[in-house]
Amino acid sequence: MKLNGVTIPNPHEFRIERYKLTKAGRVASGKMTMELVAKKRKFIFRYNVLSGSEVNLLLDILDSDAVFFTLEYPDRGGVATAIVYAGAINQRLFRTDGDWVWTDVQFDLIEQ
Repeated sequence: MKLNGVTIPNPHEFRIERYKLTKAGRVASGKMTMELVAKKRKFIFRYNVLSGSEVNLLLDILDSDAVFFTLEYPDRGGVATAIVYAGAINQRLFRTDGDWVWTDVQFDLIEQ
């Protein structure tokens, strides 16, 4: 997987949510009308454990001043791309055997 052309660590869990953006309303009879505006995806990344350098690699991209990013990801036996923006980035610092690691790192990338 790549983010802005940079290879990122493979997540422990990677999911894609597909959803439809619609414009809905009701007519005088009460019947609902709905128009499909766009089909979008949300990419869900979950990491069990990352080193400090791996977290820094992700944050250098996601926590930069840029708003949109290019995501390259595996899809249907090939590689697909999407223009995305980052949701909240969660991480927890954990000490194990004298070393500090980041656990439960998670973020979502939402299609533009």
